[in-house]
This record gives sequence, C-alpha cells and structure tokens, in this order.
Amino acid sequence: MTLATRLRSPDAEERVAAIAELSTRRRAEPEELAALADCLGHPRKAVQRPAAEAFAALARGGVRVDDVLEAALDVDEARGRWGAAFALSLVGELPARAVPVVLQTLGAADGDLRWAAAAIVARLRGRAGLVEALAELVRGDNAAQRKMALYCLRDLDARSPGVEEMVVHALGDVDRDVQLAAITTLARLSIDRAGGAARLLRFLDGGDVRLRRAAAAGLGLLGERSEPVLAALRRARGGDDDSLRRAAEGALRLLGG
Repeated sequence: MTLATRLRSPDAEERVAAIAELSTRRRAEPEELAALADCLGHPRKAVQRPAAEAFAALARGGVRVDDVLEAALDVDEARGRWGAAFALSLVGELPARAVPVVLQTLGAADGDLRWAAAAIVARLRGRAGLVEALAELVRGDNAAQRKMALYCLRDLDARSPGVEEMVVHALGDVDRDVQLAAITTLARLSIDRAGGAARLLRFLDGGDVRLRRAAAAGLGLLGERSEPVLAALRRARGGDDDSLRRAAEGALRLLGG
C-alpha cells in the first residue's frame, strides 16, 4: 500500500500514522501532497490538525507546499478550506486569499475552530482592510461571527471613534453572548472612558448576572475611577452572587477603590 493510499484510508488511525511518517521526510510526491491536502478536510480534528502540522514540517524541510494549500482554499467543503488556511498560517505569512476563509470560520458552529481562527486574526495586526472586514462581520447576521469579530477587534487593539461607536451599538445586540463580547471590548477600546463607564454601569445595575459580572470586570479594565463607578462596584461587592462579588472586588482593586 502506498503512502498516498494510506493518507486516504477510511481508517483515521491509519491516516494519522501515514501523516506522521510523511512529516519526517524532506521530500513528498505530488500525489502524496494531494492526499495530505485531502486530510485537511477530515471531520476529525485528530486527522486535520496533524495534516496541517505536516505541511508546516515539510515546508521547513524545503518542500514547496504553498501551491497545494492555496488550491485547497477553493474546495467545496468549508472544513477543507479552513484546514488549508490553518496550514498556511503554520507555514508562514498568511496569504491574502486565505484571510476571507479565516474570517468566515469565526462563525463556525465548532467553538474550537472559531477560537483558532481568532488566534490567526490576532497575528494579522496591521493587515490592510482587516479592521473594516471585522466591522462588516459585527454588522452581519451570524451571531457567533459578531461575537468573535468583537473579540478580534479587542485583541487587535483596534481603537478608533468608529470602532467605539460600533461596539456601543453591539451592546444592544439581541444575542447575550454578543453583548458580553461588546462589554469586554468596550472596556479595552473605549476612547470616551466616562461615556463607556456610564454604559457599563447600566449593565452592572441590570438583572442578568452574566452581564453584570462582565460589566464589573470591564469597569476595572476601563480605569474610570469616578465616585458613581466606585459606589456601584461596592454595592455589587455586597450582593448574593459569589462570581459577581469577586468580579467587583477585583475591579475595585484595579481602581484602587
């Protein structure tokens, strides 16, 4: 049985063993690279991730893999496109053609894939058009994508009046997870700190305990040390919810209050 045949085996363990063997080589036949690219779309992460890492190992050994991976960005299955983009991120600087695939994966149903995509986005700081592309996702229909795009903007430190206005708007999102992302992002990116604190105080005095905890932590990060903020955090510190009390106490420590 050839290595390419083993890489296409219906048995996942056989594929993983073949991937491990190929990754130790300093050469690969075109058919082997094509079979390895097929593994990037495998439904099991135990196959998909080693395949991406094998491409990186081959590239370090001098094997040209970029053409195969860029061709895999055009496969029909979203999982295969993501696998190719992930592999390219391990090989070197992510090509522009792969960025839309990574951004699309921010809305994937699999949380592991979403956070892996976000980690790639964080390494693209300074890439032309990236902040604008993330802003489009924040305004989009996919709630998971809206949430992850907000976290990406936070991690990219994309501070500007336009971004702040968009994050403030996201505070009123219909999805609570998006609201949570907007709270923590506003705490990091707010230019108008007094205005940001006033908005977070409304959540701190609200009824949803998850939003209240996020608001308490956000007020500590925001750094607005006004008496209304300190008073609200002291009230929260005396509440019944243990997690909220801890968040309020941590915020007060950060604020010196």
